[in-house]
This record gives sequence, structure tokens and C-alpha cells, in this order.
Amino acid sequence: MVLHITKRSPEGWAVTRSGAERAASVHRTQAEAIAAGRRLALKSGGAELVVHSADGRIRERDTVGATTLDNLKPSGQVTPRPPARAPRSEGPRTTLRLPDTLAAVAEHMARELDISRNDALLRLATRGARLYEQEDRVAVRRAERWAAVVPGIVDIEYGGFPTPAEARDAVLTGRDQPVPGR
Repeated sequence: MVLHITKRSPEGWAVTRSGAERAASVHRTQAEAIAAGRRLALKSGGAELVVHSADGRIRERDTVGATTLDNLKPSGQVTPRPPARAPRSEGPRTTLRLPDTLAAVAEHMARELDISRNDALLRLATRGARLYEQEDRVAVRRAERWAAVVPGIVDIEYGGFPTPAEARDAVLTGRDQPVPGR
């Protein structure tokens, strides 16, 4: 079975079985659709997951689920299949020692997705890089919002958004001052 993750404007992202006209499910984000597709693949005994970008091009393929029938011995026992190798990627080659906790997570992910440990580490690093970039964007936005609420603040001592009480106090304080341009 092949499951496709495709963009469906304006509903969101759809999980569709190959050959089916109707979506198995529709989700707000692509990440939610991918997670639902993986769950469906595992429930169905395994499937190939084909993730499409918003413009319809294939972004990635992944085999999810139980081992294929090709790996069954005549006795009915499953022969272990070597883990899938990560595709060769460009960039510098590195060797590093992993903390035990990260190695355990990578092993668990590799077993769950039936991929190599190196591929699992690469996926974890990619997700970590995306989270790092997202945290940076949130920090910039937080500073912009603080500057809009309380003009003149350059350095914020703590990293949270203003509480509702702080925002209310800042707005009420600004009412006493003349509005520029009026």
C-alpha cells in the first residue's frame, strides 16, 4: 500500500491511499498529516509513505511499518532485514561521541522507523536545527512585541511575553502621554 501526503487547499493536508479518490484523513498541518499517515501505515501492517510538497512534487519517501512479505522464510519466521541506509548527503563528514541518552533515542527511532542509526541521528539533528531556528524567530518576535507595548525598552531581562496585567498597565500608562502626530 502507498499513502500520499498532499496539500488540499483550503482544508489543509490530506492522507490518501494510492488509487483512492477520497482522503483517509485531512489535517491542518503537513506534520500532523505525516504523523497520521505513519499511524495508518503501522495499523495497516506497513506502507510506503510519499510526502509531497505544497506544489505537488515528491519531497520524500519512507517505508513505514512491519517487514515486507519478501522477508518471510518458508517457515513463516521473519528474516531480519538490514536497516535502510541514509541517502548520501553533501557536507562535511564528522565523527562524534554521543551522550547515552541521545544514543538511546536514536536507537529507538531507528527501530521504530526501520532505518539506520545514522539516518535517525541525521533526522534528529535536522529537527533540532528547525527547532533552533524557530526559537530564534520567536525571540525576535517577542522583542518586537515588547517594543510595541513598552517603547524604549532595548534589553529585556527575562525571556517571556508580557503578562496580561503588564500589557494592561503599559497600555493604561500610555493613555496619559500625548499620541505623536495628534
